[in-house]
Amino acid sequence: MKQTYLHVQEKKNFTAELADGVLTVSGPEVTVKFNIEDSGEKIQLSAKETSPASSLVAMEHLFVNKPELKTISVNQTATHRADFYQNPALWCTYGTQTLKPEQWMYSGDVHHPIRPQPRPGDLLYSRFVPSIGKTISFRVVDVERDLKTFHFWHNQPYVNEFWELAKPEAELKEYLEKGLVDLHSIPTFVEFDGVPVGYFEMYWTLEDRLGPYYDSEAFDRGFHLLIGNMEYLGFKNTDAILKSASHYLFLEEPRTRKIMAEPRSDNQRIIRYVETFPAWRKVKEFDFPHKRAALLECRREKFFLGNFL
Repeated sequence: MKQTYLHVQEKKNFTAELADGVLTVSGPEVTVKFNIEDSGEKIQLSAKETSPASSLVAMEHLFVNKPELKTISVNQTATHRADFYQNPALWCTYGTQTLKPEQWMYSGDVHHPIRPQPRPGDLLYSRFVPSIGKTISFRVVDVERDLKTFHFWHNQPYVNEFWELAKPEAELKEYLEKGLVDLHSIPTFVEFDGVPVGYFEMYWTLEDRLGPYYDSEAFDRGFHLLIGNMEYLGFKNTDAILKSASHYLFLEEPRTRKIMAEPRSDNQRIIRYVETFPAWRKVKEFDFPHKRAALLECRREKFFLGNFL
């Protein structure tokens, strides 16, 4: 089966197809044919000439289609699955290549690193997810483009039950505009094959209201998520989104050791989901001024060593 993959940092589409022991990777400027030696948990790829991009696409195609596969060697250079998924080049616009030295600032009395600020409309992450047969993308909200959809989603009762933002368009426009200039958060749309599916609000916990409620570190991340497009509700889609969200947050900032979440403690859909995704655990319950919350935690090493992608 031929599959298309977007190489996010090169902004190019590649196709990969495996047939008769040969993996063919084609991009805008190059076609590479890899010969394969398959020994179950290990695969050896060899090609006379290749490129970093075509090698990454070849490895993604094999890891995606062979969950039991642990190691791929390309012309004798071995890459383990857990290492491969920590390389942001294929899926992330930002990551180690845009990492800057730490500079610090105060927000109120909280001293924290200065955070990057992506632009409205920026593509942050894109990855083909085999369990749903679709490509999941995260892009920064563009108010003019996204406001009507954002307003529609928030005025559905099942979304308003937890977000309490069933407000007029003008108020939600102000909400998004404030989010775009707030250095501690990034308002983002989740898309499946380019179709808007949900809203993902990621933030840095140290300077967030959550920071004082646990032992927060300088690069801990947190997020709020809603699935507004009802056609995409359900366990498989939620699972694909949350695993991609966790993947993105660890890739975008390699100093991030923990991702946190703080849903309402009676949000049983999220609590039950966490029990199926062992990279996450419930730490405790605690009281915000406005709600009783469950504190959830995902640690980097558990995520990447757990073979969840």
